[in-house]
Amino acid sequence: MERKSELTKALLGEKFKELVAKKGFEKLTIKIITDAAGVIRPTFYNYFQDKYEVMEWLLWEDVFKEVSELMEQEHVMESLQLLFQRFGEDKTYYEKVFEVTGQNSFEEMLYGQVFHMEEILVKHHPLKHLRNMPHVDEKVFLEFHAISLVNGLKYWLIRESKNISAGDVMEFYQYMMSHSILDLLDIENTEKK
Repeated sequence: MERKSELTKALLGEKFKELVAKKGFEKLTIKIITDAAGVIRPTFYNYFQDKYEVMEWLLWEDVFKEVSELMEQEHVMESLQLLFQRFGEDKTYYEKVFEVTGQNSFEEMLYGQVFHMEEILVKHHPLKHLRNMPHVDEKVFLEFHAISLVNGLKYWLIRESKNISAGDVMEFYQYMMSHSILDLLDIENTEKK
């Protein structure tokens, strides 16, 4: 019985994802989802309160469940690669859910998961450079970093997804996080002109 329940929940999530990719989030109703899944409307409410909860559940199931497990096992690079890979596999869906704004925005859901992932990371590996910056605590640093990753994913999926692979985005993300703009400015050659 429990296996059937898991399959029904997964089916609702799968249909939700397909429909969002085709129709967008706003026009999607519970009835459309249940019709696509071949179940009655009350079945939906056995698993989810609303379509926002489906979106949040899918984010956990499809991306962060395994990413967090890898982080807990201290496979940092593999977890980040998987993060970008999973978003790349469902670009159209994620592009559409980034349009969900307001109180239950996808961006806020994603931010929460990224922040949690980073908390796992620093639990195993303390932030050494913050020792020299007493005015910046760990929470502020993680918040800033989570915002940067969320906005990077959003930019890639909404503006550049057709041109850049998940692997290339991962490589660019690593480069951006390890270099400040001050490191990259060619000040010497500019001053000589």
